[in-house]
Amino acid sequence: MKGKLYAIGLGPGGEDNMTIRARRCIEGCDVLVGYSVYIDQIEPFCSGKTLIRNGMGQEKDRCREAIRQAREGRTVGMVCSGDAGLYGMAGLILELVELEKLQEEVAVEVIPGITSAVSCSALLGAPIVEDFCTISLSDYMIDWEKIRHRIRMAAEGDFTIAFYNPRSQARPDYLKEALQLIEQYRGGDTPVGVVRNAYREGQQVRTTTLEMLDDTSVDMFCTVIIGNSKSRLCGGKIVTARGYAL
Repeated sequence: MKGKLYAIGLGPGGEDNMTIRARRCIEGCDVLVGYSVYIDQIEPFCSGKTLIRNGMGQEKDRCREAIRQAREGRTVGMVCSGDAGLYGMAGLILELVELEKLQEEVAVEVIPGITSAVSCSALLGAPIVEDFCTISLSDYMIDWEKIRHRIRMAAEGDFTIAFYNPRSQARPDYLKEALQLIEQYRGGDTPVGVVRNAYREGQQVRTTTLEMLDDTSVDMFCTVIIGNSKSRLCGGKIVTARGYAL
């Protein structure tokens, strides 16, 4: 029997920000696999299901277990915060299924979710209305020099930038260095938004500017959005003008 494996994006947190399709997929699964925090997030919908949790840094083990469960004919959901593709497990699952030549045994379907850049943008106002990019400041998988290059190119290209994984104890200076790179291309009055624990308990939303942002106030629970040359503060919200109001 061919098993089914869903890579499910849960959005930023809570049922209100989960798509109907994601909720239906969760309800239809026999087994749910994920990082412990994400399983806890959906536990109210998990009655009667097998729940498989593991910790940060065990992504490959998590995906292999989900694939194993699906090979046994079960319907399995790999749950991911935000979107299942963007910094999620969808890509790794597809790679492993191909690498192990399991396409005939496991059918994979990716269920999109609301990613942090979009959900945090809504809390901040409308900083993302045209071209933008997401950049993770974690060098766990990508060399820091390559990340620096991407930041420089994004700043030069005048993209609104959303920083994921902006600052941790292991990387205390990366955000500061990233901001210094951007300051070479943008004025100090460029609006910046910081959202912590978006749509979860303890949510914090604040706006500041590039020159006034205290990088030490940011941690791994935050998303940082930096406006482009057309961004401004408008009634306490960040708005990037697209040109319609002119």
